[in-house]
Amino acid sequence: MARKSRKHQNAERIKRPALIAVGYIRLSVANREKSNSIENQKFIIECWSKQSQIPISRYYIDNGFSGKRFDRPSFQKMTQDILAGKINCVVVKDLSRLGRNHIVTGYYIEVFFPSNGIRFVSVNDQFDTIDGVTNSILPCSSKVRIPITNTFNEQVSIEIKKKLEAVLDMKAQHGTFIGPRAPFGYRKSGANHDQLVPDPIASITVRKIFDLAKNGTGVTGIVRYLNEKGLPTPIQYARSNGLTGNFAYGTGDWNSRSVKYILTNRTYTGMLVQGKEKRTVKGTHEPLVNIETFDTIQREFKARSFNIRHTPTASENIFKGKVICACCGGKMQRKRGTNHADWYFFTCITKNRLGADKCIGMYVREEDIFSAVYYQLKLYIDHLFITKDQYEQEIQHLDSLIEAASLKYEEATDFSMKLYEQYVMGEGSKEAIADARPVKEQAEVELNRAIADKEASEKQYRVFCKLLKASRKEVPLSEIVDCIEQIVVDVNRRIVVKWAK
Repeated sequence: MARKSRKHQNAERIKRPALIAVGYIRLSVANREKSNSIENQKFIIECWSKQSQIPISRYYIDNGFSGKRFDRPSFQKMTQDILAGKINCVVVKDLSRLGRNHIVTGYYIEVFFPSNGIRFVSVNDQFDTIDGVTNSILPCSSKVRIPITNTFNEQVSIEIKKKLEAVLDMKAQHGTFIGPRAPFGYRKSGANHDQLVPDPIASITVRKIFDLAKNGTGVTGIVRYLNEKGLPTPIQYARSNGLTGNFAYGTGDWNSRSVKYILTNRTYTGMLVQGKEKRTVKGTHEPLVNIETFDTIQREFKARSFNIRHTPTASENIFKGKVICACCGGKMQRKRGTNHADWYFFTCITKNRLGADKCIGMYVREEDIFSAVYYQLKLYIDHLFITKDQYEQEIQHLDSLIEAASLKYEEATDFSMKLYEQYVMGEGSKEAIADARPVKEQAEVELNRAIADKEASEKQYRVFCKLLKASRKEVPLSEIVDCIEQIVVDVNRRIVVKWAK
């Protein structure tokens, strides 16, 4: 083959588009070594930039994300910018920063980056796709070395997780606090983040909660006291002290769950119970309640629970959590009739907790809810009604769609594999593989959609049959509770059943 002249080679270089290079940096929660710090990764990438005389236009940084995940926000933003044509060169410190799942990492290096015209550089691995996936100048083949490196990085991730779990378990055995946030009433010591110390403000609220419980105030009474005083809930207090992140804010009011969690948490006795093995260490920090008071409260909780669960005439509350007050949107509680009569009713306790200005206090008898559910169930069945013949015809139609989609997907897969084999043998091209991929992906989408449609149709018919039996009272209502989303009790005790979709 005739050798190209230098003039012709220079002309080819001029035609290459200018590089828009970016640096990608990832720092996991588990690995905080100095060598992998954000500053060190940036330093290594900048050194490559100066040596190569290629400026880094910006950095994409994922701080606190595992390499096993690829839904990292900055990584996803980088891939979007690649698809938008804003980038054509990505530089990382080493391959482990890109990811620790060898299959997915290999996909980005061998398929995604090349098909989008991206030059990928891993500085410490001496890997540069300036000449394609393999740089033949390097002393050993990248096609062999890079997959091995990716597999090794994945194994390292597994080992790091095991070591971290072992370290945390050891810390738990020695009474070191390993939680991400201190419980309400405590904060982490400024001198030692592994040590709990009482929070000067929140600890007052916690001590008051235990005092009220000690003096015989029930959970509902404590909740009402806290809300009337306008005391901040644990999440409100944490946010006011700088907590950020995707945490459920709730209604902004105290509730029975949050109060009971405090009253049953042994951390407040100066004891830590942590880790998978539930390592227990006493006297690790200053208590907010003495052990005797705490144990007395636990015995009272247990006694109440025992009395409720083992009352011979108590029936099952099949609508637990389903009955909703239309006035305030809160869940209504089931209670027994006066003097332990053998009947039950549902009442909204928001009025008792927060006052009459928050809710008028809905009330409805349980037997009225049963009647309303049976009546509205029959109306719902009439709306959904489908015969067995109609169902079988629908399934037969969906089976034919699945068969056709499956054949189309198999053909597209076989064609893609054939192109890949040709590429490996040096007879094909990456462009042909990339061109075939959308056809395969579309075929897969159609197949999955057909399968999902059949599964949805089967599920709908199973639910219909179950509802039909319940409407005829062949099975109890407890069998179809999962089909009920809510039972809303409105003014004048009007009951509306909302069925799950």
